[in-house]
Amino acid sequence: MIAAALYLLGRSFINATRRWVARLRQPKYLIGFVVGCLYVYWLVFRPQAVSALGSTSSPAGDVWAVAVLAGLVVFNWVFGSAETPFTFTLAETDYLFTAPLTRRQVIDFKLIRSQLALLISAAITGLFLSRGLLGGLRVFHIVALWIVYATLQLHYGGMALLRASLAEQGLTGLRRRLVSLLVLSAVAVLGWWSLQPHLPGLVAAFTRDPAQGYAALAATMHSGILGVLVWPLEAVLGPLRATDAAAFVTRLPAALLVFAGHYVWVVRSALAFEEAAVEHAVKVARRIEALRQGRSLGRPLRAPKAHGIRLPLAATGAPSAAIFWKNAVAAMRDASPRTLILFTALIIGGSFVAGGGPTGGREVLAAILLALGGIALLFGPLAVRFDLRQDLEMLEVLKSYPVRGRDIVRGEIAAPLVLLGGIAWICLAGGFLALSGRREAEVLTLGDRFVILLALLPTTGAILGLLVLVQNAAVLLFPAWVTVGRNRAVGLEAAGQRILMTAGSLVALTVALVPAVILGGLVGAAVQAAGLGAIEAASVGAVVGSGVVAFELALAIHLLGDVFDRLEPGGTLGSG
Repeated sequence: MIAAALYLLGRSFINATRRWVARLRQPKYLIGFVVGCLYVYWLVFRPQAVSALGSTSSPAGDVWAVAVLAGLVVFNWVFGSAETPFTFTLAETDYLFTAPLTRRQVIDFKLIRSQLALLISAAITGLFLSRGLLGGLRVFHIVALWIVYATLQLHYGGMALLRASLAEQGLTGLRRRLVSLLVLSAVAVLGWWSLQPHLPGLVAAFTRDPAQGYAALAATMHSGILGVLVWPLEAVLGPLRATDAAAFVTRLPAALLVFAGHYVWVVRSALAFEEAAVEHAVKVARRIEALRQGRSLGRPLRAPKAHGIRLPLAATGAPSAAIFWKNAVAAMRDASPRTLILFTALIIGGSFVAGGGPTGGREVLAAILLALGGIALLFGPLAVRFDLRQDLEMLEVLKSYPVRGRDIVRGEIAAPLVLLGGIAWICLAGGFLALSGRREAEVLTLGDRFVILLALLPTTGAILGLLVLVQNAAVLLFPAWVTVGRNRAVGLEAAGQRILMTAGSLVALTVALVPAVILGGLVGAAVQAAGLGAIEAASVGAVVGSGVVAFELALAIHLLGDVFDRLEPGGTLGSG
C-alpha cells in the first residue's frame, strides 16, 4: 500500500511539473514567473543581519512558539468543524473504500499523499524564517517544521473525527462547543493555579529586564502542573529549537512520540472513517459544481434566507444600474450581519483595551480605522473582483444584452467602487468621530479636521475609481494576461502577474493624477491668494482635482465601452 501511494505521489508530481513547464512556454506565465522569482529573491534571499529562525532557541522564542502553537490548538478546539481534513475525491472513495484495505491503510495512503505538500510548506517557511540561508542545521529545522505541521494535521483530524462522533451521539452545535470550552477552562484553571505562586517573581523579572522575564517564564513552563500541560507542545517544538545536530537528535524522539500518539488516536477513532470521508467528498463535489454554476462556494443548494440583504431593483431605469445591482447582490450575498457586528465590537473593544482607557482607546480606534480605510483603498481593487474580471467569463451572455458597451463597463465598475468607497468613507468618518472629542490644544481644530474630511471623501473616491478602472481596463485591453472568472491562479507566475498589475496600476494612477494635481494646485493657490486659509485652499484644490479625475473616468469608460463592443465571443481570455 505504501509503495502504491508513493508511486501515485511521484507520478502526480511529475505530471504536475510537466503541465507547469508547458504552461511556462506562454509569455504571460514566463514573464510572471520571472517577476515572481525576483520578488521571492528580494523578500527571502537578500542579506539580513539576524536570522529569525534561530530566535526560537531563546527563552522568548520558546514562550512565543508555545503560545502560537497553543493558540492554533485552542482555535481548532473552539471553532473547528466536524469535516475531516483528510480530503478524498469521489473517485478516491469509490476506489479505496471498495478495495480490500484496512482502515489504517486508507489513512496511511492519505497521510503519505499529503506529506509532499506539508514538506513544501515546511521548506518555504524555513526559507522565509532563515532568510534563504541553507546549512546543515537549517535542514534539520525544515524537518522539525515538517513534524510540527504533520502533528497539527493529525490533531485537526482527530478533533474532527471526535466532533463527528459526538454529533452522532446527539451532542451538536452549541453543546459540543460548550464541552470544548469546559475542557479548555479546566486546563486554563490548572495552568493558572500552577503559575500563580510564581507571578510576583515573574513580574519583578519582567520589570528589571524583559530577557530575564522570558527566561523565568520559560523555566516556570517546564515545572509543576504547568510543565505537564505544556509538555506535548514543548515536545513537538523541541527539534525546532535545537541549536545543533546533537540537540536535534536528542529532542526528536519526544516529538515523534507525540506524533505517534496522534496517529494512534486517528486510526483508532470510534467513528466510521469512511462515512465521514464520503460525506466530505460529496460536499467538495457540490462546492465545485456550485463554483462552475456561479454560486457561492460555501453555500449548499437551498433557498435564500428571508432575512438576507435585499437590494430592490426598479422595473425601469438605466441598463448600467441593473449591471451594478447584479454585482452588488453577488458581493453582499455572503455578508453576515452578525459577523460584521462582532468584527466591529472586537475593533472597538480591542482599541479601548490597547489604549488603556477611553482617551487612548479613541486614538487607537482612529488609527485602526484609518489603516483599514487605506487597505480598502489601495488593495481592495485587487481583491474585490465583482466586475469584468469575473463577468467576462460569460462574454457570450453579456454580448447578448441589447446594451451599449459603455453602459456595461459603467455598471461593472460601479459595484466594487461603491462597495470599497463605502468602506473607505465609513473608516474616514469613524476616525473623525473618534478624534472629535479631544479638547486639548492642537494644531488642527475641530473645524479644520471637518474641512479635511469633506475634501478626503471625493479624493478617496477619485483614487479608488482610477484603481478599479485600471483593473477592468487591463482585462479588456489585455484579456489573455489577466485571470478571468472566479478561480484565482496561484504560484510564482500568478504572484508575478499580480505584481506587474499592481505596478501598472500605480503608473496609470500617477499619470492620471498629473492633470488633477496641476489644475487643483492652481485653483488652490488662487483661492489662498484670495484670502482663504491654507487648509481651506488645499481642500478646494483637492475637490477640483477630484472633478478632473471624474472627467477622466467618464472619458475612459466611453473608450473602454468601444473596446467592449469590438470584443468577440470565443476570443482569447485569461483562464489562470
